[in-house]
Amino acid sequence: MIMLNVIQSRNDALGQDFPSNELHCYNLPYGALGFISHVLTYYTIACLCYGRKPLWPFHKVTNTKLDLALGAVGIALCIVMSIFTIINCKNTWQLLVIAVWKLSMSLLNGLTALHVAIMVFNDPDGEVVKTKNAAWWILLYIPGMMAGMVGLMNLVVKVAHDIPELLDLTIAFYGIIGAGLVVGTLGMLIVCWWGGGVPEKMIATGFLATLASFIVLSAFYSDWSLGIMLNNLLGTPSGDSSGFYWTYFIAKRLTMFSW
Repeated sequence: MIMLNVIQSRNDALGQDFPSNELHCYNLPYGALGFISHVLTYYTIACLCYGRKPLWPFHKVTNTKLDLALGAVGIALCIVMSIFTIINCKNTWQLLVIAVWKLSMSLLNGLTALHVAIMVFNDPDGEVVKTKNAAWWILLYIPGMMAGMVGLMNLVVKVAHDIPELLDLTIAFYGIIGAGLVVGTLGMLIVCWWGGGVPEKMIATGFLATLASFIVLSAFYSDWSLGIMLNNLLGTPSGDSSGFYWTYFIAKRLTMFSW
């Protein structure tokens, strides 16, 4: 009975502002499956930025033709499917900008793979390849992430008071980011006080570390927040959208096969 009341309160909280058919326009991964997807995406990007094969990180990427094809196909499929979701959610701007956020993540993943493949192709002997330069594609991702967080937080603010689990998750998320910022600031002040570093560099390092934490954790926060709000923590798709959902999920995994 308690569980039924919790589920009903979630549905009522969301239903006050959005019709149920609009809430389910979002067909991209979220919940536990979205969390797994983002973990794999981060892992793949990290491996590629170091020029390593995601499925065998002890070896460098060498098969550039395959990598180019995987990156191109993955980007194309994710763009098409993200656009479909954006169109479907046109009446709910919060979910629309969240879909834009996920599109920017897909672009970051695919463009990183393409960039690394092109660099390796142009320098097959690996003498001057600097695959870490591909990490600059993160600048393309940040605007989409910020827009998505605005939409997500708009939803959270509307319903968090009726969903204790969502409120707890939100407090934990911002608590971790805030704690990291405080610890980093104190650490920089101590180092600078002892004369162990240049203040400007220490401030820049602290800012980048906090931004990196926010970038990584915000994707996880969005997965679980949507899972809680849509009452689907696992994030499994409905029957009529399962084909679309799993095609997108697999398309994002293509770059893992970079070889």
